Amino acid sequence: MENRQNSIHKKGVSMLSTNVKVGILSLLAMVFSLFLSGCVSTEPKATVTSGQSSPSIQEVQAEAYNGPKARIAVARFKDKTGKGWWTGQIGDGMADQLTTALFNTGRFIVLERQTLSDVLQEQDLGASGRIRRDTAAPIGQIEGAELLVVGAVTEFEGNASGARGGIGGIGHGIFGGLMGGFKKAHMAIDLRVIDTRTSRIVAATSVEGEATDVNMGALLGGWGSAGALAGGLSAWKNTPIEKALRICIKKAVEFIVSKTPQHYYHYTEQPAPQPTAVSSPPPQSAPQPAPSAEVVSVNVNRLNVRSGPGKNYSVMFTATRGERLTVLERSGDWIRVRNSAGREGWTAGWLTVPAR
Repeated sequence: MENRQNSIHKKGVSMLSTNVKVGILSLLAMVFSLFLSGCVSTEPKATVTSGQSSPSIQEVQAEAYNGPKARIAVARFKDKTGKGWWTGQIGDGMADQLTTALFNTGRFIVLERQTLSDVLQEQDLGASGRIRRDTAAPIGQIEGAELLVVGAVTEFEGNASGARGGIGGIGHGIFGGLMGGFKKAHMAIDLRVIDTRTSRIVAATSVEGEATDVNMGALLGGWGSAGALAGGLSAWKNTPIEKALRICIKKAVEFIVSKTPQHYYHYTEQPAPQPTAVSSPPPQSAPQPAPSAEVVSVNVNRLNVRSGPGKNYSVMFTATRGERLTVLERSGDWIRVRNSAGREGWTAGWLTVPAR
């Protein structure tokens, strides 16, 4: 009887050991399947993550500098946390992210400031006479910003909270260790939008962002023998810090767009009076239209008057809704006009109506 009980006991232990090993091997198979399906890339790949719906180069070049869109630039971000993690490259990177996001909205004329020195260097090279003159970048056409965005990081926690757990030492070296946990990042940014003409702050906000990543397998070792599989494998592609920053940038752009009118006012559209010397003759009155001359009225808020009959010609001045213009010549749908100050140019005839 005793021998029979011992035999039954040994069989039970053997079956339990076998079941444990089968369970461990099944768990290992599941973990490796997870890694191979989501964490290990066998071939390099690249993905365009933004800009697919942004304006084309032709559309951007056709935008008049004094058209309806505001001209905006982004300054380098600054650190106000004082925690020693900051570098100038981080500030430039944040400004680059915000600049790209503003451009992709299609709501602004976005001006480069982070690498403006490179643009100036190219223009200086053209002026040096060392390259073909007809291919040189001209000097004096860089556009000025009407709005300047400045930002500062006021709160930063790269690992605000976290937890880790693990299973180890099971199966006599078959499964050396399986660790998991999560990391959480927190960031707060202060943004101000400044009118560059008056230095007035025209909009300001504070944006907070946080992101959490769950690590399904940060460390796997001791597979198959006493040796260990080197390296740490994680389940996330980007760090939570980057994700927190990106959500801050996204909300910041939404705020700036919401505060900026779609038809932005431009100070340059109202030319300042020119000083007149004492000895100069009295100014002559503007030419008056003949009784039979055709007169039209501007039918939009702002109408660009260009140097030639087409959108590819430069803008010479702007007429406002209700302003009366004398028609001097027609070319298809374009008309050459003269305003009350005697200035002449071409404009879109379909954006005018006969004056009453």
